[in-house]
Amino acid sequence: MNTNNFNNGGNPFANSPAQGFNRGTYHIAHRRNPSDLTPLIAEQLALQQRIEALQSQQQRIEVLQSQQQQFLNTQQQQQPHSLMPPLQFNQQQSYQTSPSKYVASTSHSRTNSSHSRSNSSPSGGHHKRHSLVLSEAKRAAAIAQSSSPKSSSPSPISRNISSGGGSNSGSGFRFPSISPDNSTSPISYSPQQQPQPSGSSPRSHTRSNSRNFESNWRQSTEFQPQFSPGHKTRGSISRKQLFNTYIPLENISQLLNEGRLVTGTLRVNKKNRSDAYVSTNVLDADIFICGSKDRNRALEGDLVAVELLDVDEVWDSKREKEEKKKRKDNAETGGGAGSPAGSTTASSGTGLRRKGSLKQRPVQKKNDDVEVEGQSLLLVEEEALTDEVKPLYAGHIVAIISRIPNQTFSGTLGLLRPSSQATKEKQEAERKEKFPQKQQQQESTPVNRPKIVWFKPTDKRVPLIAIPTEQAPPDFVENSEKYLTQIFVASIKRWPETSLHPFGNIVDRLGSSEDDNTRIEAMLRDNNFGPSEFPESVIAQIPSLDTLEKIVDASKFGKRDFLNEVVVGYAARTDLVEEAIHIKKLSNEYMELGVHIVDASRYITPKSPLDVEASKRGASAFLRNRTYNMLPEDFNRNISFQVGRKSLAFSIICKLEIQSTRVVETWIGESIIQPQNVITFDEMEKVLLDKENTVPALNKDYIRMLSLISDKFRKQRLNLDPGVANLPPLGLLNYIEDEPINVRSNIFEGDLVSSIIDEINIQVNTVVAYRIYEVLGPHSFLRKQNEPNPHKLRTFLESASNLNLHIDISSSASIQASILDTHDDSIRKALEALLYKSMSRARYYVAGKNDGLGFGHYFLNLPLYTHFTSPLRNYADLIVHRQLRTVLIGGKYEVDDIDFLSEMADFCTFKKDCAKNAQEQSVHLEICQDIEKRTVNTGQLVMDAIVIQVYESAFDVLIPGYGVEKRVHGDQLPLRKAEFNKQTRLLELYWERGVDSATFVPEIESKIAGSAGPSRTNSVQGRQRVRASSAASALAQEQGGLEKQLAKLRLSGDDKQVLAPYFENVVTRDDGVQEIRVLQHVPVLLSAEVESSIPCLTVLALNPFGSNS
Repeated sequence: MNTNNFNNGGNPFANSPAQGFNRGTYHIAHRRNPSDLTPLIAEQLALQQRIEALQSQQQRIEVLQSQQQQFLNTQQQQQPHSLMPPLQFNQQQSYQTSPSKYVASTSHSRTNSSHSRSNSSPSGGHHKRHSLVLSEAKRAAAIAQSSSPKSSSPSPISRNISSGGGSNSGSGFRFPSISPDNSTSPISYSPQQQPQPSGSSPRSHTRSNSRNFESNWRQSTEFQPQFSPGHKTRGSISRKQLFNTYIPLENISQLLNEGRLVTGTLRVNKKNRSDAYVSTNVLDADIFICGSKDRNRALEGDLVAVELLDVDEVWDSKREKEEKKKRKDNAETGGGAGSPAGSTTASSGTGLRRKGSLKQRPVQKKNDDVEVEGQSLLLVEEEALTDEVKPLYAGHIVAIISRIPNQTFSGTLGLLRPSSQATKEKQEAERKEKFPQKQQQQESTPVNRPKIVWFKPTDKRVPLIAIPTEQAPPDFVENSEKYLTQIFVASIKRWPETSLHPFGNIVDRLGSSEDDNTRIEAMLRDNNFGPSEFPESVIAQIPSLDTLEKIVDASKFGKRDFLNEVVVGYAARTDLVEEAIHIKKLSNEYMELGVHIVDASRYITPKSPLDVEASKRGASAFLRNRTYNMLPEDFNRNISFQVGRKSLAFSIICKLEIQSTRVVETWIGESIIQPQNVITFDEMEKVLLDKENTVPALNKDYIRMLSLISDKFRKQRLNLDPGVANLPPLGLLNYIEDEPINVRSNIFEGDLVSSIIDEINIQVNTVVAYRIYEVLGPHSFLRKQNEPNPHKLRTFLESASNLNLHIDISSSASIQASILDTHDDSIRKALEALLYKSMSRARYYVAGKNDGLGFGHYFLNLPLYTHFTSPLRNYADLIVHRQLRTVLIGGKYEVDDIDFLSEMADFCTFKKDCAKNAQEQSVHLEICQDIEKRTVNTGQLVMDAIVIQVYESAFDVLIPGYGVEKRVHGDQLPLRKAEFNKQTRLLELYWERGVDSATFVPEIESKIAGSAGPSRTNSVQGRQRVRASSAASALAQEQGGLEKQLAKLRLSGDDKQVLAPYFENVVTRDDGVQEIRVLQHVPVLLSAEVESSIPCLTVLALNPFGSNS
């Protein structure tokens, strides 16, 4: 079996039991190091070894029998009348062995927890890591939580899958190899790679090698054929095996039932790619995966099997790796050398130069931070793990169960790996300096054509991919510089166990990274959205309007008729109208609110090409300037509610008390409606703001009444005082649950109309969730959000307390009430940002696979919830539509496989997160483009910012004008030193007087820029494309038409007036110190780099003691 192929081509949804979803299964090899063996892995290796030995012995016997038969035939021909009896072999040596028999025999074996605590080592003297069964891991986590101080107790790692999230897109140190036929077969090892048989099985009752399994001492060695690993790729025998073998997939189910493995979805830390986490339904916190070896080439979003390990052992290993890295950084940066005398304090063992609490990061770390922090709207931080705050669970990946099919990645091509390229450029620069006369001769030397070129993915979590040279452009080797800005799309096909990097193929060439369409297409590919075009088989299934009319006429029997009601459709866009309402008064005490959702499931047959394509896409993505549709645009337009046309719908009719809007009765059923009007969100907003509009009077009353009902629904859900007026929309926090169709350039700007519609939809989704759960029970397709990370929630509370803001964190409702009670708009946005990062991303799940971890949606403050109101843009909603139809007609739900539904829920969550990430990236692109236009002459822009987090060497700021959160690093500023007080969270910046932040370049970067090659120089200084002559110049030029005024100010020596308004709230002291506290206002310099495929935005703090301050 070839375990290294990544061929998951074909339609991955064609053979599924229901809607067509089926994520491929994979086998992957993994490094085998005796010190990394756990009892479970050792047991699997021992069983595999015994199976292979028996198979090898069987082959030898068959060879002997064949030789015997040939000998007898020869003898019979030569001596036909001989009286000598034929030679016979002992038949007891002939074993008939089935691998599955021995694999199945593990069922009687005990779990390895007891053995793992003993001093015996099945790896033959090497220290072996201790594995834990699920119950032991939970006990250990409970002990850790109870024994730790409250201020530093370990807490659940955030369950957010995008890193990101988000990402969502595939990436990391990863990638499995798969069998083309998805079959499994015994994995063979070369003799030097086989684990030593002694103690290789962790079962206490297993005997040692005195048993004659591995060899037959009675058999002559001359008959023993040389062992050859049949599954190895050519040339791999002589190479070092870097990865161990995964547990066969057929064994995983039993090991899961025994609690020896758990399954979950992998998430890679964007800021530190060595760390990853696995979110699982059976634990109350994520599982920490330390290093690329333990991650075992799994990609972000993979469904993996994990063996739980002792947290302390894993943590000790992590600390050891970090110490080695710090020593390396120390060697690169020269330790503490070069720091100002008297201002540098060495941090023991850190290997980083310090000025007080100010850390000097290595240049490569700076470059990584610029790219990761600068390419997203918000800073995505994992839990800060320390000796005091360790993860609750740790483990390593032992199998990849499934993967998002047909993953592709955008990026650039290079002849060399980035590290090799930097070394080459440095060597060439040194050679040119020493031997300038040889430079011309070297340039004329022909370039050797390599066998592979290197694909560098845009997403830093994806490893470098080796690409066959013949797949690169024909002149790439000779003119590689010409393609530096060209964006390619690649996929991974295999990753041998002997290779640090995967091998892949070039799938597409998108174009120049300077082209906006290319950037957007690259964003979609990185977020697992393929080409926008639909196959012809899908287009052929789009029903015409005449066909739709016939379907409605044939289906109207048995459906409730709302044709005589005044039904009004509403939507962000007229080509995607999924909802409509009617409101009428029943009596002086009661009124009726009817919400009608288009019945898309009536027109999408399960397993049809249209359904398969929709399930493959999973969700629509609404970008700033483009829409990626889950269903064809013509289908959406034809199915949408239209004025005067009869349509099939699901209707939720609520009987409300007029005074309180309390729901007293609810009806759910299939219906037929005929909208009298369709109103866009823009028109609704004009009505609510009393702006000029063309909306009919009756529809205006509907809109105002809907606003009142929505407001009361929200107050009931959050337990707010009914008398509270003018509740502001929480724009950012609404992203926790759903991304908007109308995409704004500032994610903190709440949309009044969207908040009204969202509240109505929350009511509808909750009613549907209860209905399907009541009937379908464990098969119910639901949505939930876990409680926030306690440690981050405490940090959020401390940040608010530092400014004397009282936040009640006893529940989600109380937190939101506290934020809504904050009248300062800037502070409220800052609190939103802090709370947003402490919360996990909501996800879909199946009730029967929830393992008692709670069904509620934390942010919405609801005990049960699902998605139902968007069937044309979310496949999860379409699944719920089908479930509701089953409930209404009293039939049997067609999907009995809960495991399949659970996988579908994970897939829908993943695609939902991908859509969110793509939308945020498109907003970030537009912001960077706007900043670039405004700073074409200066390169930088002065803005007001709010401090929302403070660290010992940096602080995070929210820039309300753009709705972005960025980190200001102290080692990029002209500082003498910095001091940080952990108790008061006060950061003191000791500025260099007379040095402008706008023109300052750190010393180490200027040295590297002067000595390194062009690639290295670009990575260090390319972010600051054009620097202003000063911060004041940046402000004046950006404002436009102020050059003369600026000149006058300079002539008078008083150009401080330009920046004076920005320093009104800055706290400084006479000794050149600026105090940085949470929620303070500080001026910052923004600069945008838009030449890369993902634009980058960087921030510097203004020096209040600079030349112009």
